[in-house]
Amino acid sequence: MRRKLAVLAIAVFSLFGLSVGSSAAAGGDFAPPGCFGERYGILFGQGVSVSCFPGAGYGYRVIAQCASGSAYWFVAGMPVPYGFGPAVAECSGGLLVPASVAAYRVVEI
Repeated sequence: MRRKLAVLAIAVFSLFGLSVGSSAAAGGDFAPPGCFGERYGILFGQGVSVSCFPGAGYGYRVIAQCASGSAYWFVAGMPVPYGFGPAVAECSGGLLVPASVAAYRVVEI
């Protein structure tokens, strides 16, 4: 009986560790180095705003991975020159199934 409980406890802890590790590895909650990201709520959805320090290119834009129920899609924000404000991408869903930002990344232009 103790052996069965030990195996069950190990299985539960390993499943929890895999779910935490995969979500942390996705990097959806962190902006890249030199950038500051912030999530905010909109009507039936969520958006992300990212500001970056000047880099080698002309500017940057944010690409958000949106999730609503079992659907996933990408929303690309408008390109922003360095020093002219944040790049914004918004995920909007429906009344019964609001959308959220699962992950985001910043692309230099």
